[in-house]
Parts: sequence; structure tokens; C-alpha cells
Amino acid sequence: MSAHPVRRGRRTHRRWTLTLPILGAAYGTHFLRFPRRGWARSTESAGVGPVTQRTYWIDIAQPVHTDAQTVQHVLDALPELVPKVLAWFRRRPAATGPGPVGDRFTILMLGMRRARVQVVEVHGTSFRMQTLRQHSESGWIEVRTHPRPHGYRLEVVSRVRASSWFDRVAYLCGVGILQRMTWEATLRRALTYSGGRRVGHGTATVEWP
Repeated sequence: MSAHPVRRGRRTHRRWTLTLPILGAAYGTHFLRFPRRGWARSTESAGVGPVTQRTYWIDIAQPVHTDAQTVQHVLDALPELVPKVLAWFRRRPAATGPGPVGDRFTILMLGMRRARVQVVEVHGTSFRMQTLRQHSESGWIEVRTHPRPHGYRLEVVSRVRASSWFDRVAYLCGVGILQRMTWEATLRRALTYSGGRRVGHGTATVEWP
């Protein structure tokens, strides 16, 4: 009878041997804790690994709404446009100042990974968000348009570096695919608002040291 407690003890020890490194990595990349200076902006220089620029686009023909109206709609309705099953956005309006500049979004990705971004620039046909501490990447994300025959191209561009090597590995192991799915779905919903029809779409990724 004494052998069973020993086997259970060994199994428990092995389980903790495997679990503790995972918990340590999660803690180090902010999965399980709120970071210090969590609302501070993070730039590419704060990240690790190569600089990655990703572009997701959709070409819209014969739209009912102008490019400026569609970009404004994306900014105003971002929490509703992003599929919640992939990323849950919640807006935190700026404490002072008119307009959306300064607004922050808290994000829960895949139900477990927290992230934060802040609107730092708004122009007629574009707006830019800067990542904040606790995001898995460090850099910026921009929504913008370009004129096209009979319409315009709506695109989402990000230029970032991974916030940690753990985040870099996660991106290579599947998180990058989920990011693409998130923004492609957001663009399709923006297409619906525009009232036009899709005549082209695509993605592109470029990396450099």
C-alpha cells in the first residue's frame, strides 16, 4: 500500500517539473501579471528579433462611403469590427482632449493574452495606433487607404518587433496566422460598411534585422 503514494508523488513532481518553466515563461511575457508602466508606449527599439512589417489589404470598387468615411468607421467601431472570438477590444477614451487621439484599447487575445494599444495619430484617410507595454509586439499599427480605379484600397499595416523571444516563437508557431485571420475578418466587415464590392485582397510580410 505504501507504493501508491510514492508513485503519485513522483507523478506530481514530474508534473510540476514541466509546469514551472511554462509558468515562468508566461510570467516573463506578462501572460500572468500586469506589467510595470503598463500604459507606457513601446517602440521597435524595445523589442527583440527582426523588424516585421505586415500588410493586409482589400480593394473596394464602387463604394457607397468614401475612403475617409470608411477609415473613420473602422476607428469608431473597432471593438465591433474585430471578431471577439479572436480578440476582444475595449475602448478607454482619453481623459482629456477632443477626438480619438489618446484613446486606448485593452485587448484580450484568444481569451488569455492581454494587450494594449493607443491611438496616436488621426488623419483624413488614416489613423495609427502605438503598442503599449504588455503587448506581445512593440511598434505601431496603421489603418489607411490608397486611391484605386473606381474605388480605393483599405489596408492595415503594422511595423513591429516581438516584445520577447517567447513572443517571437509564439508568432512563428501560429500566432501570426491568428493575427492574419483577425485583420482579414476586420477588413471584410469594413467592406460591408463601405457598400462596395471586393475586387482584390492579399497580405504581405517583410522582415529585416
